[in-house]
Amino acid sequence: MKSITFIRHAKSSWEFQLPDEKRPLNKRGLFDAEFMSSLDIVKSIQPEAVFCSAAKRTRQTCRTFVENDVFEESMVSYSEQLYDFSGAYLEAFIRKIDGDFSKVIIFGHNHALTALVNQIEDTSIDNIPTCGIVKLNFNTDSWGGCTNGILEYKLFPKNLIP
Repeated sequence: MKSITFIRHAKSSWEFQLPDEKRPLNKRGLFDAEFMSSLDIVKSIQPEAVFCSAAKRTRQTCRTFVENDVFEESMVSYSEQLYDFSGAYLEAFIRKIDGDFSKVIIFGHNHALTALVNQIEDTSIDNIPTCGIVKLNFNTDSWGGCTNGILEYKLFPKNLIP
């Protein structure tokens, strides 16, 4: 059995004229990352590895999850390959994950996350919003076999924050 928890980076700032990969989180993004990483269901994930896009906003989102003890900093690997918007690089990345891992978290970007989740899971999600979390389980022993996922849950800030 394999499990992937996809987390889209929190809301980023457009305040400064920066290259896309260097945009930081804005105030709402910082709040949402703090809130989502404090949820008991998120703290119960217990991943064996965490993979994060090298973009600043995904790094900041991931760091908040570390600070809230969802996982240890030493578990995080950063990859330029996850700075993907189509889903093709993300899919290729998943197929190359070490087979010894069964539960992983991937911090990434849209449209890649929504496109891939809809391609490999059993229900349709219109859009994974910023700081949205989708956990999929796969009845397979290999990452290459992650083609027919079963949605365990989806958590979107706008549906949880009063």
